[in-house]
Order: sequence, then structure tokens, then C-alpha cells
Amino acid sequence: MHVKEAVAQRRSIRQYADTSIPQEHMEILFKALQWAPSASNLQNWEFIFVRDPQVKQHLVPACYLQRFVAECTYFIAGIADPSLKWHMVDITIALSNFTLQAVELGYGTCWIGAFNEMMVKELLGVPEDRKVVICMTFGVPRMTPPARGRKAIEAFIHLDSYGRRWRPPS
Repeated sequence: MHVKEAVAQRRSIRQYADTSIPQEHMEILFKALQWAPSASNLQNWEFIFVRDPQVKQHLVPACYLQRFVAECTYFIAGIADPSLKWHMVDITIALSNFTLQAVELGYGTCWIGAFNEMMVKELLGVPEDRKVVICMTFGVPRMTPPARGRKAIEAFIHLDSYGRRWRPPS
């Protein structure tokens, strides 16, 4: 699979099969995180992969009752040092690498931005000086939803200055 295919096939998966992930796939996915670019190469990220069903069930209320949080194979919490300026960007880049690698391997993910950080920190034992930047579910999709519509490229690409819309060559 080429990157452009993984980008086009990625979906937000909210229904997961009850199955495990082979260790060799986990190692490939961890490498996708490891090799992500970051500001000054600080690699300001740590990830908690939650497999325990009881912990995932406790995370459902912390994620505003998004029930599929308990059904995924792994719930992932992306942790960073918030004192470093680009912490939110760096961890997002790393998880984007992870997401595209997951698609190539046949897995699904869903970004979880709606969560109570203090509850997640408490449940997962995250130190006070760290920030839970973003969370994600991960596993084998039980079903893959169809692609959703996208804006035309001309609607969001500007050339040289804002308001000068990109126009494809005629």
C-alpha cells in the first residue's frame, strides 16, 4: 500500500472486533511513533497503551461516555511535557504516523479529543507535570464506514496570500 492509499482509506473507527494484535505489528506501529519528526528532535511524547478491559471501562466516563473506548483493543493516551513549546504539534505528528501505519496493517483508529484530562491522568497514573494531549482508540475494525465527503481543494488552498484561491491548471 502506498501512503496516498492509506490516507484515502483512513476512517474514524468506532466499532472494533474483539481480537488481539500480533506483537510484530505492535513493533512496526511503535517504530512509526519513534520515527516521527519533532521540534528540535526532542521527541516530546510518551504513550500509554491501555489493554486492560476494566481500565478501558473506567475511561468511558472520562471520555464523555464514548462507549467504543471500552471496545477497542488498545486505548492510547498521548502524553507530553507541556513546558516544551511544540508539545501539541509533535504528539499529533507522531500519532498521525501511527494512524497511517495502522491503516496499512489493516487496523483502525479514532482520535479522541473529548475527554476530561484530570480523570484520564488519575486513571492512568500520569504525573502532574505531564499533559494528556490527545487520546486514540485502536484495533481491528468490526466494520469500516464509507468515506465522507470532502471540501474541494480550491476551498482551502490559497496561493501566495490568503484569499487568492488555488486554481488547477486548465
